[in-house]
Amino acid sequence: MVGADDPKEGQVGMTATPGGPSNVDDWFDLDKYRQAAGVAYEFSKKKTEDVGKQERETVGKTAQEQRTSAEQAQGFREREERRDAEQARRAYRF
Repeated sequence: MVGADDPKEGQVGMTATPGGPSNVDDWFDLDKYRQAAGVAYEFSKKKTEDVGKQERETVGKTAQEQRTSAEQAQGFREREERRDAEQARRAYRF
């Protein structure tokens, strides 16, 4: 920036215009960059963990629903078999 102070400890100068005068340099604070990168990393890590947790919950819920559905289907089959067997016995008597 024009009229910017000289860099402090942990800052690096970045020239806004290549070959331009040194008084138009922008200063880049490495500590702030590291903090921002750390925040972005933690956010990304948390988001990934949340997605994994949600996926595990979904898989568990889906598996439970499939087990319940299989139990219901088995119950239906058994009732139909009993009904069919009873109908066959009644038909055989006549």
